[in-house]
Amino acid sequence: MYPRKLLYLLPAFLISSLLAENANETFLMRGVLDLGNTQSFSLSTTTNTSSTWLKLGQSFQGYTLADFDKETQTLTLTKGDQSIELSLAAAEEISNHNGTIEERMAEAEKIMQMIHFEEMMDKSMTVQMEAVTKMLRQQMAGLSKDGSIDEELLAFQTKAISEMFTEFDWKPIKEGMSQAYAEVFTKDELHSIVNFYSTPAGQASIEKQPEIQAKTAEIMMPMIMQASQSMQQKMMEFYKERAQKKKTTPQ
Repeated sequence: MYPRKLLYLLPAFLISSLLAENANETFLMRGVLDLGNTQSFSLSTTTNTSSTWLKLGQSFQGYTLADFDKETQTLTLTKGDQSIELSLAAAEEISNHNGTIEERMAEAEKIMQMIHFEEMMDKSMTVQMEAVTKMLRQQMAGLSKDGSIDEELLAFQTKAISEMFTEFDWKPIKEGMSQAYAEVFTKDELHSIVNFYSTPAGQASIEKQPEIQAKTAEIMMPMIMQASQSMQQKMMEFYKERAQKKKTTPQ
């Protein structure tokens, strides 16, 4: 039997953490396996990147597990001049801050309801369709010698894209978005988002989102068209050069 064999295995929501400088990510210590002369550590981040059991000297997310104070149960991570301390004593406090996954899911589902997710996505798809149709029309005019547009082809392309969009089932996407919010944000952050959407400004941001998307598309359209034409030109040059090489290369 190992001397002083202690096993600290905390649930995923009973964790300790400290915000890493210049990393914008919170490191979490989920557990410590103390086997007397050696210790192993289970680490993760708030973006759900998890480690295997690590020992001192090994690395996680670019940080080295440098030191462990057994008396205070504090692990020190280092990266250059940066130093992070993770303490099991702070686990309960962090748990209350982050909330359980069930609590975060409940808040995330409130957000999806408040933004009227499915209705918002339908409106967004309508905006996207209008932008795509406009872009296709401009592309056709730019590619033709006389600036004419094949209306029959344009109608077919528009219909095909529209049918693709209408086949989307928003329910599983909504559920996936709720899960994503619950994994990325803490309970406090999700609650704050809910509070914001409860305000007139929050509701206005939801209602006017399709309009913002439409204006954004108008701003980006010239750049997209320019990039598309540049790519087409490069493709033509590539095919031309390749054809030339085939002519000059002995068979």
